[in-house]
Amino acid sequence: MNTIKSEIVQRLEIIPDDKLREVLSFLNYLVWQTENSRTQEDTDWLESDLSSLDNYEPYEWQEGLPVKFIAETSW
Repeated sequence: MNTIKSEIVQRLEIIPDDKLREVLSFLNYLVWQTENSRTQEDTDWLESDLSSLDNYEPYEWQEGLPVKFIAETSW
C-alpha cells in the first residue's frame, strides 16, 4: 500500500463512526467524478457550439404548423 493510502487508512481508524458515512459519501462522489470526467468536456463543447447562435437570423414560423427535424449524422 502506498503512503497516501496508508495515511488514509490510519486516519479512518480514528474517525468516529457517525462521520464515516460522510467520508464514504465523499469517496463515492470522487469515484463518480472520475468515471464521468467527459461530462465537463461535453459541457464545454456544448457551450462553445451554442455560442454562435447569436449569428443566426430569427426565423418566423407560424404557430400550429408541424416542424420537421432532420438530424445530421456524419459519423
